[in-house]
Amino acid sequence: MHPDLSRRRFLQGSAAVGATTALGACTPPGGAASDSPTSGSASIGSAPAATAPATTAGGGTLVIVTLYGGNDALNTVVPIDDGAYARQRGALALAPDSVHPLSEGFALHPSLGRTAGLWEEGRLAIVHGVGFEGLDRSHFHCMDEWQAADAEHTSGWLGRWLDLRGDDPLGAVVVGRQLPLLARGSQRAAAVVPPGPFTLPGDEALRRGFTSLTAGSDRPPLQALVARSGADLLRVADRVGPLVEGSADDDTLAARLSTVASLIDADLPTRAYAVDLGGFDTHASQLGTHEALLAELDAALGDFLERVVGRTVTVVVYSEFGRRVVPNASNGTDHGAAGTVLLAGHVRRGHHGDPPSLDRLADGDLVATTDLRSVYGGLLEGVLGVAAADVLNDPPEPLQLV
Repeated sequence: MHPDLSRRRFLQGSAAVGATTALGACTPPGGAASDSPTSGSASIGSAPAATAPATTAGGGTLVIVTLYGGNDALNTVVPIDDGAYARQRGALALAPDSVHPLSEGFALHPSLGRTAGLWEEGRLAIVHGVGFEGLDRSHFHCMDEWQAADAEHTSGWLGRWLDLRGDDPLGAVVVGRQLPLLARGSQRAAAVVPPGPFTLPGDEALRRGFTSLTAGSDRPPLQALVARSGADLLRVADRVGPLVEGSADDDTLAARLSTVASLIDADLPTRAYAVDLGGFDTHASQLGTHEALLAELDAALGDFLERVVGRTVTVVVYSEFGRRVVPNASNGTDHGAAGTVLLAGHVRRGHHGDPPSLDRLADGDLVATTDLRSVYGGLLEGVLGVAAADVLNDPPEPLQLV
């Protein structure tokens, strides 16, 4: 192994190994994607070097929900009063009497009843037309853009925040089976906690042997790296294991968010959590599939927010792109462009960004009107308490989301 192996690369491997050892082999989030990776010219500049962050007003906890596959934003937050919606959507158009009305001519999908209740309570925000320049409709490239928020795709925006935060292995936690780009920095990475009980394998003798390998400080650099990462894994297992003891080995979004709620209730030093839900690549028979997926999201989000009520928790829900406006011949939708971001909990209620026009499409797609980095900037400053420019290169003006 090359002696210049970075701590970030080792952490990525050890985090994935920790999750795999506990509960079996890793699987790609949301299943296999339907297209192959493509190279694309990214419009967002490289991330700045890590420096001491400028603290701002944030002091909350961030929960990131990734919807893999490309969620149909147009049928999630529906421009129900726009006549062009029914004309262009055809058989996929939702009936006006079936949706949950919001304001300004928009409504939520029929499956999002509890989410609509959050709107009435002042705990839901909607960001319209979110995307980036050069979107090529590739699952892989577009998700990398969303998770990296820079041109190089070598680190995630949350991972770069972790680089600023210090050495606590519980700075951020991914509840799942693998470490996404989102949570990888150049020096640090989020801890990966698998769904269900979290224990190290083997008997007590094996644990003592593993512990001895992490002890001591007088080591060559690579051995010190291994020892430190092993110590991080032990600390995470010791802190998190008792909190999820007895939980079911259930890999649903509801179970993952339930684990997040338990960790928040325990007052861990964790400031950010990440979970995901796959299956949103609805190329065929979309209506029923999308209805079920949004119902799962709605129930899981509703249960989670009930558990953390009274705490300063902000949930952000995003996907790599929206879908095409006009349905395809299989009663589904193909890969599109601009999407919608939902924020729930401790948020500034209302509509944010400029909704794309259904009368001014670009090659059949909704045009992005809001730079995704303005969303991240609002979360970094409003929730995590660092200046957007300390994590994002030359960011646009952050949205005031909390």
